[in-house]
Amino acid sequence: MKIGLVGLPGSGKSTVFRVLTRQSDASHHGGDGIATVHVQDRRLDRIFEICQPKKMTYAELTVLDLLAVKDGTSADDELHLVKVAGDADAFAVVVQCFGDLDHTGAELDPRSDLETVLLEMSLTDLGIVEGRSKRIKDKGSKREVHEEWELSVLERVREHVAKNGQVRELELAEDEAKLLRGFALLTLKPLLVVLNIAEDDTEAQQATGARQLAEETGLAYVTVCAELAEELAELPEDEQQEFLGAYGFIEPARERLIKAAYDLLDIITFFTVNENEARAWTVSAGATAPEAAGKVHSDMEQGFIRAEVIPFEVLDRAGSMSEVKKQNLMRVEGREYVVQDGDILQIRFSR
Repeated sequence: MKIGLVGLPGSGKSTVFRVLTRQSDASHHGGDGIATVHVQDRRLDRIFEICQPKKMTYAELTVLDLLAVKDGTSADDELHLVKVAGDADAFAVVVQCFGDLDHTGAELDPRSDLETVLLEMSLTDLGIVEGRSKRIKDKGSKREVHEEWELSVLERVREHVAKNGQVRELELAEDEAKLLRGFALLTLKPLLVVLNIAEDDTEAQQATGARQLAEETGLAYVTVCAELAEELAELPEDEQQEFLGAYGFIEPARERLIKAAYDLLDIITFFTVNENEARAWTVSAGATAPEAAGKVHSDMEQGFIRAEVIPFEVLDRAGSMSEVKKQNLMRVEGREYVVQDGDILQIRFSR
């Protein structure tokens, strides 16, 4: 799973990147930071404690610190953004909601900043769609049937985006969505708004306008103070919790950002455990047991027979695998079973 961070200069985008990845600016290469985050999960810690395998492996999240979006972004920058962000599963737009002035020296207006980023993403998509449409139209009478259909899809997208719409807002048939995914359109992908507030703005008053715009446009959002989060990360965990409580936060910004990303992509976590390893895996909500098995290994999905399922809460209460078996708490599920968040799966398959 990959999340691309975008934002205007001065938004705190790279600070959010460091909070997520716990890395310094030295991790950035060629202007674009990229890092893999190990998503800590207390449930996996508990499974490891109970079962005591040789090792433990957390799920992973890849974070891309993309170039800052600017008013009037050049065509070269647009293409660069598409190139480096094309394989991102979603975007997080970081919005400056602290201070009195923005990066240009003008009065801070977070709602306008968010509008600017959304507009620039739409314009980038518009350029891609119009470019492809022109190439098809230039063929004239030599156009093939499937290209006529493609042109009709692109025209519908163009009309919507030209009105400052986002492609993800369109109702698309499966074949239409498949076509458009091939263009790596920025506004087709899920988007999270990160409202980056000041340390002393505990009620997030400066974020009001941007938050309202996010709500009006149906965008998910999360409020953080990236600068404070980066400072707290240097403290021992017990002191971090004390400071978080003083600022009215229950969880650290890093955990809230990751949870928001999971919710945005509708991702759940399941676990596997044997004598060698306890491991967390991610899968789309609604995935069946064979699909989850395929995340572990393609052979497991192809030869799937059944899944032996233990909800995490059951193992946690029982305290051991032997007690789970003694109380007959393990369920046996077939191909139609929809995996639930926190399931511990033992996949039985034919080789």
